[in-house]
Amino acid sequence: MNQDVAIERRLLSFMEELVIREKIDLIVCSERKGTAVMRALIQEIGAPKLNWPWVRVVSTAAIEEFDWSAFKGERILFFDELVHHGYSLERAKAKLLEVTSGRFEIKTAGFAVWDRCLYRPDFSYYAAVDIEQYVEIRDAIIKMLQQYGSLLLDTEHIEISVRLECGLKEFYQELARASDAGNTFSFLSASDRLNLTIWNPDVIEPEELNRWLIPGSNTKAVVSKCRVLEKDHSHFSIMPIFYPNTRCVIDEGWISNLPSFIDRESLRSARPTYLFYLVGLLASLEVLKVVVASISDLIKAQKIVLEVPKEDFTHLKAMFPMIDTDKLWEYVRNIVSKGKLHKVERSSRGVDVQHVPEKKLANMSYFLITRMMEEIDKNGADCGLHGVPWLQLDRIARDAKESINELSDVDHRWWSIVPDRLIDTGLMHTNVEEVISSVGDPWAIRTFGPDSEVVAEKLRRQMSVRGAKWLPAT
Repeated sequence: MNQDVAIERRLLSFMEELVIREKIDLIVCSERKGTAVMRALIQEIGAPKLNWPWVRVVSTAAIEEFDWSAFKGERILFFDELVHHGYSLERAKAKLLEVTSGRFEIKTAGFAVWDRCLYRPDFSYYAAVDIEQYVEIRDAIIKMLQQYGSLLLDTEHIEISVRLECGLKEFYQELARASDAGNTFSFLSASDRLNLTIWNPDVIEPEELNRWLIPGSNTKAVVSKCRVLEKDHSHFSIMPIFYPNTRCVIDEGWISNLPSFIDRESLRSARPTYLFYLVGLLASLEVLKVVVASISDLIKAQKIVLEVPKEDFTHLKAMFPMIDTDKLWEYVRNIVSKGKLHKVERSSRGVDVQHVPEKKLANMSYFLITRMMEEIDKNGADCGLHGVPWLQLDRIARDAKESINELSDVDHRWWSIVPDRLIDTGLMHTNVEEVISSVGDPWAIRTFGPDSEVVAEKLRRQMSVRGAKWLPAT
């Protein structure tokens, strides 16, 4: 491998040549890293970029909601950044053939392919790498995404931009007003940038939140937060995240209340997974409102410049084909304008930003991922889940105080940021899993699991050597 050429340049040359040579009309990306890689190539890297419109990109999470009847092309490319055994590639190709009724020619591409791969893509940049090279390329891709602002996160989230004209401490303290004291944490990202997580922000318009929830859904003990990501020393992205446990029984009253940027008619046939993502997107608007309100004084004093870049919304089309992203951008821009007029009652003197030390965060991260791995191996097949829900992560974290001396003094609230760090470093991924309630209703919930089979096997090997109970940071 040519280590002198940046990973993004190798990815770019691979995709540029492929889509032109093979006359590709649509790219279907594996979710999440495949979609995140595409965003890096299209939007984030320096010139030259990949000249490819987002209306011609679809995430695997949305291929069943994509309007194939309106698709005018002939050739579809399924892109997976890394192909291990090739099982996910084969499943994606089979699903594409099913949803398109075999009307289009489907080709597959993997940037790097394991030399023992069982189901190989049609095209690849590295056609046969050993497991050490595979892991090396995987780490390089994750590092690339970290350098462009933890893009593993934002394939499905709204994002707004902030430029600072004040000190970072003042900015963070004002943001902390969005939640109760002790719920805001700063920490170093894997790329050594000082990021912020606001846990359980206030909801200042609860009636609006109820409007977004499918009746019967709940918001207890779920992921509700805002992440503030440092792009450079004065440029930050604000990303609201809220994922209710979603009861996926379509309610006509709920549909009629949805905003006009959503294709309401198509929702009647949407899968539970898609409904979960859509409800999450809408619910995150309520997080955005309180976050904007918390920094409204800084905006008025011209200490920060808050922007809603239109180009930061176009990539959402890959994940939400039923959404008009231009109208969504206008809707969010209006929310931000109104949010500046809100006042939060909580004073910055009544809250603080806790900084979680790097070594402590690393120890907590390794404890959580290895204990989660144990539980998945023990119970995953029996409970039908491929990951663990948030409540189970919370229980694992509470166990640490009793079982690990090094973590006995950790503020329990710190654990809320550990999944952020694990996701940023490519050790953990999130998923949406469907469950059936006791009365037979389908629900969709957020679960967490090891990022890949490679990560899972590495964790198992380390646990067997060091002991399954505790894996210190290395």
